[in-house]
Amino acid sequence: MDCLKSLRMEIDKIDKSLVELFENRMELALKIASYKIKNNLPILNEKRETEVIQSSLMKLKNKDFEEELIEFLKSIMHLSKQVQIREFNKYGIKTEEV
Repeated sequence: MDCLKSLRMEIDKIDKSLVELFENRMELALKIASYKIKNNLPILNEKRETEVIQSSLMKLKNKDFEEELIEFLKSIMHLSKQVQIREFNKYGIKTEEV
C-alpha cells in the first residue's frame, strides 16, 4: 500500500505541474487570439496543428503512447480554440465552431 501511496503522490506532483502548464498555455491562447483578431486571421490553422502533433511525436520516448499523445494534444488544442472563440466573441466577432 505504501508503494501505491507513493505512486499517487508522484501523480499529484505531476498533476500540479500540468495545471500550471495548462494555465500558461491557455493564457498564451488568449494572446494568440488577440493577435489573430488584430490581424484578421482565422482561429483554425490545421497546418500548425499537424506540425505540433508531428513535432511532439518525435519527442516522445515511449512510442507505445503515440495514440494517447495525439489524443491529448488534440484535446488541448480544442480547448485552446474554445478559449480563442470566447475571446473573439467578446469583440463581437463571429467564428465558426472549430
